[in-house]
Amino acid sequence: MNVLKIALEEGFGGQHVTVSVDGAVVLDETDVRTRLQIGLAKSVEVQVPDGRHTVEVRVEGVPPLRTEVDAADIKSVRISLTAEGSPVAVTSRERPRYL
Repeated sequence: MNVLKIALEEGFGGQHVTVSVDGAVVLDETDVRTRLQIGLAKSVEVQVPDGRHTVEVRVEGVPPLRTEVDAADIKSVRISLTAEGSPVAVTSRERPRYL
C-alpha cells in the first residue's frame, strides 16, 4: 500500500469541498478556508494500492477537477483555487510539509 496525501491549499474562502479517490469520498467538508499563515486549508492521507488512481475534487459552484496519479510515483496532490475560483492540481513525488 502507498500513502497519498491530498492537500487543499491556497484560495479557499468558505466553500463546501468534496474529495474522492476512485469514487470513494475521502473528505467532505463545509466552510473550507485557507489558513494564510501556513497556506493550508485541509489535508487528508489516503492508503491506495499500487497503480493508477483518479482523484476528484468538487468545490461548490465550479466544475469538478479530476486528475490521474500513479501511486508508485506520486506521493501528494496539492489543490489550490485560481483567482477565478477554479481548482488546479499539482502532483509531486514528495509529500508537502507544513508548519
